Amino acid sequence: MDDHALMHGGVLSDEDLARLTPEQLGRYQQQQDYLKEHKGHEAQHETMFLILLFALFASQFVILWWKKKHYRSYQAVSFTGLWLIPLASGLKLGWWRFIFFWVVYSIFNGWIIHKSTRKPLEAMTPRLVYKWFTVVYNCSFVVGMAGYCIVMLTFFGIATLFVSGDAAMQVGILFLSYGLYFGVLGRDLVEICSDRMAATIGYYSRDGLPNKHLRDHICAICGSATRHATGSLVDPPEKGMVFDEPIHQLECKHTFHEKCIRGWCLIGKKDICPYCKEKVHMKQFKKNPWDTQQQLYISLLDGVRYLVVWQPIIFGAVQAAYYILGLK
Repeated sequence: MDDHALMHGGVLSDEDLARLTPEQLGRYQQQQDYLKEHKGHEAQHETMFLILLFALFASQFVILWWKKKHYRSYQAVSFTGLWLIPLASGLKLGWWRFIFFWVVYSIFNGWIIHKSTRKPLEAMTPRLVYKWFTVVYNCSFVVGMAGYCIVMLTFFGIATLFVSGDAAMQVGILFLSYGLYFGVLGRDLVEICSDRMAATIGYYSRDGLPNKHLRDHICAICGSATRHATGSLVDPPEKGMVFDEPIHQLECKHTFHEKCIRGWCLIGKKDICPYCKEKVHMKQFKKNPWDTQQQLYISLLDGVRYLVVWQPIIFGAVQAAYYILGLK
């Protein structure tokens, strides 16, 4: 009996088995063991696919509901996963270059978090925090865009005129990954710092009423006095007051230092007045094309968070369901 008949003949009779060589008999037995082990797997694969499909769709609604109803716990879990999951992957896979940058990044941001959580809060701390994260965003944007351009140039064969295609693609993916990851990590960090600083100053509360009454011509973000539109001071100079600072008045008539309110809205990703929580139209802060590009890049970073944090959790839950149900 030839091998083709053996592999496709199904169950053999005793007479057919007697004609098999020892080698063919061994392969036949392996085939039968394989068919026995995988019997009914077609139905199992359909069940597994339905479980995966349900998990992917249901998780979207769960995440949105959680973010809306219990934002603080959502933020804490999201940031913790975003910070630690790539580190764990790097340690497991030996990405020592990534570990180095992660440690340096964490040290600098740890100092920024320390500054933003001090009580009393220094008047210059908010603009220091927003300036630092502006630098982080700009650097991550440049690195990410450089990686994207390298990937595209390699894809169209232009980069191969100068370096090997594999090397160029690896560099492009490396730059793109670093830019996106550290960009989204900084974006979550600045939101945490923004809430903490504003709550410490006392003119902002996420859920309830603020602890302090906001007087006229006081910036609710840094707590320092501002100037009248005519340039005269409303109060005697105070400690930590910023002189010669352009101001910006929202539609709710509350005034802020321009750098403070731009940092709060564009960098701290807040679209409300920090005092009365009236909606702020973000278009009024986009004075140049760079601001528009930054907003598009920030939207991309929000999608990266899902891939880094929630996708591993979802697939881990799916694998746990497969194990409980005995699916292979």
